[in-house]
Amino acid sequence: MVPPHLYRVNEHGSYLATRSVAKLARESLEHEAAAGARGGEVIIDFSGVAAMTISFADEFLGKFYASVATGDVAVSVVLLQGLNEETLETMQICLERRELMAATVDGGQLQLLAAPEYLDQTYRQAVALRRFRAAELSERLGVTLQNVNNRLKRLVSSGTLKREKSIPSNRGGKEFVYTIPASWCGGGA
Repeated sequence: MVPPHLYRVNEHGSYLATRSVAKLARESLEHEAAAGARGGEVIIDFSGVAAMTISFADEFLGKFYASVATGDVAVSVVLLQGLNEETLETMQICLERRELMAATVDGGQLQLLAAPEYLDQTYRQAVALRRFRAAELSERLGVTLQNVNNRLKRLVSSGTLKREKSIPSNRGGKEFVYTIPASWCGGGA
């Protein structure tokens, strides 16, 4: 099993402010993720970052998550860790403005930032299952398979859930297995 790539944001300072610094940080993250995330898993660690401006957050992670959603950045899942009250609030604002969401770990618990309630509920059930097929999640949530597939598509494109092709059952068609990376369930790296 390939460990997730860990990116330490505090290498750019403890008070992060300008778009130019954010652009350098994002480019560094994208380069390292492409080189080091063979399993497609990236953990972005904010430990040691006391505060950041919304413009920094937008240029750094807003654009990064937008690239993940469009498939321009080759990572499958991203986890934020080490956010304090100040940086968490900044990230929440940044993500809401771009209509994006992110997985984060707080006190050993995985959760979504800036997600609509129905996606947050879906993610909580996904975390409880850890590894599942859409039909299992559909049954657990009590919603249609089509509804669950639409939710899963959004979670996968946001980089909060990993999807892998599986061997199709006798029903035919494409079938996937969804996972929460095992390293995340223990609270990150």
